[in-house]
Amino acid sequence: MSGKITGIVTIRVDGQEIPSERGATLNPGGVNRTTKMAGKRVYHNEEPVAPTLQCTVLHAEDLDLIELNKIRNATVLFECDNGQDYMLTGAFVTETQELNSGEGTFRLNMAARTCERI
Repeated sequence: MSGKITGIVTIRVDGQEIPSERGATLNPGGVNRTTKMAGKRVYHNEEPVAPTLQCTVLHAEDLDLIELNKIRNATVLFECDNGQDYMLTGAFVTETQELNSGEGTFRLNMAARTCERI
């Protein structure tokens, strides 16, 4: 059995395509479980984890760095070239971007309320 694996993604924030380099990451969120032992019995507790997205964006002439910093309550599409697409809702920027003029890029970090496969 063989199939196509993700190699390229397209990221859209409220319909606007964000020119990102390869290597974007999506954490769909859920729960982290921590193992606890009591004698030979295994227990766990859970901690909720928000969905997150990280990517390196090309600072193109039509992309306003200051406006990107203001993103909140956005709908973000993470479109994979293998046919699997994910939608983040209630997405927001988690930290201000730092422009690297030597590379013409900046890192975009976002979190969201929900993430679902569409």
